[in-house]
Amino acid sequence: MSQLFHCLKIQGSTRILGLLGSGISHSLSPFIHNFSAQALGMDSVYLPLDSSGKKFPERSFFQTMWDIGALGFNITVPFKEQAARMFSDSGLSSVNTLYRGESNWLATSTDAEGFVLGLQQNKLELQKFPNIILLGNGGAALALYDYFLKKTRLPIVVLRRSPDRDSHWLKPLDRVRFDQLDAKTLAEICRLEPGSLLIQTTSAPLHGDRLESLVPALDKFEGALVDLVYGKTSALLDTTRAKGLPAQDGLPMLIGQALLGQKLWWGRSAAFKDVDDALRSHLTQVQGSKKA
Repeated sequence: MSQLFHCLKIQGSTRILGLLGSGISHSLSPFIHNFSAQALGMDSVYLPLDSSGKKFPERSFFQTMWDIGALGFNITVPFKEQAARMFSDSGLSSVNTLYRGESNWLATSTDAEGFVLGLQQNKLELQKFPNIILLGNGGAALALYDYFLKKTRLPIVVLRRSPDRDSHWLKPLDRVRFDQLDAKTLAEICRLEPGSLLIQTTSAPLHGDRLESLVPALDKFEGALVDLVYGKTSALLDTTRAKGLPAQDGLPMLIGQALLGQKLWWGRSAAFKDVDDALRSHLTQVQGSKKA
């Protein structure tokens, strides 16, 4: 990424974009958006703005950024739900993108549509699955859940370790089941609906938990798995791939939601394939430098 930043031409007219989150040093969003800015000839720079104290910025921050002409922001963990509460006009439960309106910041989430765009790159379609299983109940899971409720008629199972956030989720009784995230429960669901779309949304792999305890639950699984984590993916992803089933990490969704955000900031976006090729080449170089 450092080579990319060295190539950026920052001048008086350069407009700021940024990522708001905590513990985001691993994020690939700066690479994606700065690469895209160069590819499109946009006079913008995208910066990681890490809050080490896990404190979401006050309204005064966003007013200052508006006044200096910043183009927008991405919001990531743990701030997506806080952003939705601050920018409540969006009507969303989880927000990952801010962009300029006529006189104030507008908020939206590109997570779900970016997820669908990422699926399409691997020729996977939501409606071809009998149901959806979500592992986790954080901000990304909530954004996907809301989208699935509105845009599909598929049954949804949400498995989570803590029910504390359940009160923020709509629960149509005829479509949704909430239950404990453990191997026994997941195995039961995979046995009843082996062709499910299984979506791993927790950040556990980033913190050293590869969810290996859940692997036996995939014995009867015959569907497709998407692990939203990239770089440090779960044992669930490795197992699904070993079974020869459709599986992907979080990179396609990351690229998809990023390109949708670019259209809000710039009115256009880089090409998916161009970003994907550049990103995977970048990751290969980074991995090679670590081994050297």
